[in-house]
Amino acid sequence: MNNSNLKLSILDKKYLAKEFDERLAKAIAQRFEISPIIADLLAMRGVAIDEVEEFLDPKIKNFLPDPFTLGGVKDGIERVLKAINNQQKITVFADYDVDGATSCALLIRFFREIGVEAEIYVPDRILEGYGPNSQALLNIKKNGSDLVITVDCGTLAFKPLEDAKKAGLEVIVIDHHLGVVEKPEAIAIINPNLLDEKFAIKNICGVAVSFLFIVGLNKTLRESGFYKDKKEPNLFDLLDLVALGTVCDVMPLTGLNRAFVSAGLKILKQRKNLGLRKISDLAGLNTLPDAYSLGFVLGPRINASGRVGKANLGATILSSECEIQTQEIALQLEEFNKQRKDIEAKVLDQAVERLEKGVDGFTKNDPIIFAQADDWHQGVIGIVASRLKDLFNKPVAVLSVDKKNGKAKASCRSITGIDFGANILQARLAGLLLEGGGHAMAGGFSVKSEKISELHQFFCQRLQTQVAELSAQNLALYDLEIDIAQLNLQLMKELLKLEPYGVGNMKPRFLIKDAKKIRSTLIGSKQEHISCIFSAKTLLGFDNQINAVAFRSNNTKLGELLLTAKTSQSLNLIATLNINNWMGVEKMQMMIEDAIL
Repeated sequence: MNNSNLKLSILDKKYLAKEFDERLAKAIAQRFEISPIIADLLAMRGVAIDEVEEFLDPKIKNFLPDPFTLGGVKDGIERVLKAINNQQKITVFADYDVDGATSCALLIRFFREIGVEAEIYVPDRILEGYGPNSQALLNIKKNGSDLVITVDCGTLAFKPLEDAKKAGLEVIVIDHHLGVVEKPEAIAIINPNLLDEKFAIKNICGVAVSFLFIVGLNKTLRESGFYKDKKEPNLFDLLDLVALGTVCDVMPLTGLNRAFVSAGLKILKQRKNLGLRKISDLAGLNTLPDAYSLGFVLGPRINASGRVGKANLGATILSSECEIQTQEIALQLEEFNKQRKDIEAKVLDQAVERLEKGVDGFTKNDPIIFAQADDWHQGVIGIVASRLKDLFNKPVAVLSVDKKNGKAKASCRSITGIDFGANILQARLAGLLLEGGGHAMAGGFSVKSEKISELHQFFCQRLQTQVAELSAQNLALYDLEIDIAQLNLQLMKELLKLEPYGVGNMKPRFLIKDAKKIRSTLIGSKQEHISCIFSAKTLLGFDNQINAVAFRSNNTKLGELLLTAKTSQSLNLIATLNINNWMGVEKMQMMIEDAIL
């Protein structure tokens, strides 16, 4: 890293332009007749010249693996075929987040298409907690189910699955969370992240694993003559669910995931899923859906049912074909999402205050942030953990303590370079946790209250060196420098070729030079955001006016700059770019993240 190229920002970050192979970028631009900016961005993303077409137009057939190479798929399919042939009752047991809801809905819709009515069970987040529990499985057995398929959960459910087996209830686990050496009692455990699993693709979510399972199941049914007298389901119609779960579970949008999301967005545009259509309409989503719509408009509303409402509403609305039912649930989800926002804001304020004061011995200066309080709503601690992670740029665990039972439940979020999920597993193996699991960027655990301090020390000792190195760098990257005079809708439409954006293919971040502020004002119900208009200065005056927003920037150094900058002052802004469609009029919009000093 050349320190002379570092650019210091008003938010105390050190920005560096991403390096890339300029010769490769020129070759891409010439061969594919695309703009130099798009070619540069492709080269930055490590796209080889023979991969450009697949990147710009990813097709599932080029990435989809043989599902039978994933351990457990063959055994799982055989058991499902037995249930179908013997008309045995199937229940899908799902996690309460978006990945669980989409996984469940995908199986329910597929089963319905082939004439099998399966039931849904989603545990209550607060009363039952994450994953299968013994009482729920025994009740499912009493209600007549012979087979349970767990989705997005189950890999570490040793005792519940043992109890299910004793009761005569057979279980198939479809999951993607990290496992340990031991495996629970099940007909099949289908999980690419088992320690001994040789399946090549690891970074896929629960709904993606579920999709691979029904690809194998559908192929087996076809070859057996099952569709001789009936229509075969079009599995591609279910890809809107796969796209939604993939984005909301923050999977890297490369390879198979990129193909899933790209194809799923095309299905979503057709508005085939009644539940998604109802949620979109109530949310006022009047633009073509993209990954942002999935992650920040649709996802939070579906998640709201598992956070502050009835846990099964997400899976139910995504699998329902009933106009009345989907409309009623969509209204409930909209209301639950509003409640979730209010609760989240209160908990976040309390968490920041407690960390500032060092309550319970935990401070914002710790290498691993622990924020805890009695009876914080468990439905929002994951979102609060994410907010704190962004605020302090450190791994965070937010714990809700139940004084009555002497236990705490936590939700964790990590930063790039720190694998929180793996360290949660190590804490579990060390006997510090009651339960726990996750993946690199997110996880959760439950712990006895008296062990919280010891657990914090365990994480800090293991991770403080890595966190210190990352914090000392405080390094941030941007893609390209560009003058504000170069910004226009044509450029924005060129950038659309790089979508979908997400982890592994982040939206391009630009250093936008020589921006002159025309106007700025506070917006939002709490006046926490700042809206601006910027322009380029030309010999003829101000030209190329562009709207901009800086979210949650009031009462920050960035906010002060945006509100007080004079028209004569040239600002160099770190920002991403959007197309804002209002009343049928398309305009470019900057999303300001920082400013270079």
